[in-house]
Amino acid sequence: GRSEAGGIRIDFPISRQDIAEMTGTTLHTVSRILSAWEAAGLVEGGRQKLKVTNLTGLAEILTRAKP
Repeated sequence: GRSEAGGIRIDFPISRQDIAEMTGTTLHTVSRILSAWEAAGLVEGGRQKLKVTNLTGLAEILTRAKP
């Protein structure tokens, strides 16, 4: 990613459908999770980009999700 005002911007040429296929989930699940993260102020979405606005909060979620 690249640091910019308000967070870290990650440009990637993949769609939510691509993410779903790579993670073995559905498009609905990926969209629901990303929308929840946006609502929580963790990320801002966009066309083929994602801006992490709360890295600490996102890291906490990911750490708790580990088996």
